Amino acid sequence: MQIALFSSLALNDISQTPAEVMDGTRDAVRMADEMGFDTAWFVEHHFSAFSVCGSPLMMAMHCAAITRNIRLGPAVLVLPLHEPLRMIQEIGMLDIASGGRAVVGIGTGHQPHEFRSMGVPMEERYERFLESWDVLEMAWRDGRVTFQGEHLRIPETLFSATPVGGRHPDLFVATHDPRLMGRAAARGAAVFISAGPRPTASAVAARQQVVDAAAELGVSEARVKLAVQRYVFVSEDRRVVREAAEHMVHFMRRMRSLRDEYPARDGLHFKSIPFEGEPDVDYILANAPVGDPEIVAERLAKDVAALSPYQLSIHMSYTGLPQSTVLRSLELFGERVLPGLREPVFA
Repeated sequence: MQIALFSSLALNDISQTPAEVMDGTRDAVRMADEMGFDTAWFVEHHFSAFSVCGSPLMMAMHCAAITRNIRLGPAVLVLPLHEPLRMIQEIGMLDIASGGRAVVGIGTGHQPHEFRSMGVPMEERYERFLESWDVLEMAWRDGRVTFQGEHLRIPETLFSATPVGGRHPDLFVATHDPRLMGRAAARGAAVFISAGPRPTASAVAARQQVVDAAAELGVSEARVKLAVQRYVFVSEDRRVVREAAEHMVHFMRRMRSLRDEYPARDGLHFKSIPFEGEPDVDYILANAPVGDPEIVAERLAKDVAALSPYQLSIHMSYTGLPQSTVLRSLELFGERVLPGLREPVFA
């Protein structure tokens, strides 16, 4: 099982600056590399404080220069918002510069305000996503593309910057659409799912949905790859753990607003608006992998046993806590949680 670090590069606190967020992310990725994490993911969001990372490929390229072994990539590239030929070349450049360490996550996107600002009709996102996905894999397979679709019309085009050794970088797909889940499984890609702050049982249904979608296309459960994302925070200080859980509530509120046509906001910052059924702090403390190292290890072990993930992605960047506190959480995870996840029973 792979272990990944997910970085949202969010301005979670109004006092934070983009430079501070990027510096903190760089420090965390360097630490994750030293601790033996397999992958570092960087989000793509636009035009709000929810992330300062409008180009995860640029961030991955930057971190390639300060790391040695960890794989790096976007989670995810919003394909309908990208010109595919430039994107393909930039992925190739990342793989070459990093010595073959590029990984790629792709998705349709779901934020109306981003599509509106980019001038891309949101109702076309599914078809545009499929066409760009086909073009991406054609380029990796053949080193050239000729394509005639409804939205993309590409004359024969050859690429000089291609993944090292003609490799096909590992592909991950973020989707709630069973059609795309099945397509991903059939093509050997992993599918992202998230349990958020909820107990393991809540993710079992999501896993089954992917398995069922794969079965519709004749893909066995054994061939299904799941990438499970978890909000995690590790501290031996109960006050800090509670603060992290409080920040998680506000993060989830802002995240839900991303799907609104016109999110409520104060400038760059989305407002933290309660929603029906939201988990409260006590629920998070009782169920999410937040707490001391023993609690986090126990809850993640349940995830692994029940979900058999191909990858477990650790998201710690949802808080507005001081960066030293976040890095200490990551350090404790590496020292006292990660070794147990590496044991054969979890492989």
